[in-house]
Amino acid sequence: MPRFSLPDALRAWIDPDILGLTELPLPRALGTSVGHCTVCGAWTNGGGSDPASRDGCELPEGVDAVISLGDYDGPAGQAARLIKGTCWADGAWWWGRALGERLIAWSACERNAGAEIGCGGVSAYAPMKGAVLVPVPGDPWRTLVRGIDHAGALTRAASTACGWPSRSLLVRHDRVRQASRRAQQRRSLHGRFALRSKIMTVPEQVVLVDDVCTTGSTGADCAHAIRRAGASWVALGVLARAHR
Repeated sequence: MPRFSLPDALRAWIDPDILGLTELPLPRALGTSVGHCTVCGAWTNGGGSDPASRDGCELPEGVDAVISLGDYDGPAGQAARLIKGTCWADGAWWWGRALGERLIAWSACERNAGAEIGCGGVSAYAPMKGAVLVPVPGDPWRTLVRGIDHAGALTRAASTACGWPSRSLLVRHDRVRQASRRAQQRRSLHGRFALRSKIMTVPEQVVLVDDVCTTGSTGADCAHAIRRAGASWVALGVLARAHR
């Protein structure tokens, strides 16, 4: 008798007609019109107002740069919601590779900008060399139910595309399931995220990878944990950025 799982049932519903879409959002839907937010550093695609003019846009605390494929209300945001909400594993691979290609393009762009402004050929926002990609850990129970670690899948695909190595460095302390006093004290000391046990060294330059950046609080918490462990430069790479 074949085994049945919830993710298998969900994958059967990933059909554009059922989801009310003309077609599934693929990276080619981003088009060629690209803008750059001068506040948080995120790249945006498509028309619309300059994101730098939108109130409340800011760089998450502890994050040196945000690299995104587009706005949350565009194709990139739609893809992020499908990957996490419907276990769209193929989409994670396609969009993760697109993110890896964007990381390479962004790094080259920032280096050229650094050369133009006399920063020794390297912008203050660009990594000196290939950084290490680190997935933002999700809630383990939700990951189990969904059947996909979306951040991990995006990170592996991005690493394949850009050639930068990936490492799983962080663990998540979930507040609602921290029943013991010792667990609560550990979470209070380290915050929502902490380094995995038995990790002796942390790369100097890290790119955190997640599906979206909305308020930026998750990226900031991860950046603080990475910086406490010794990283000197931390960026956040996401599919979509919500400018508030």
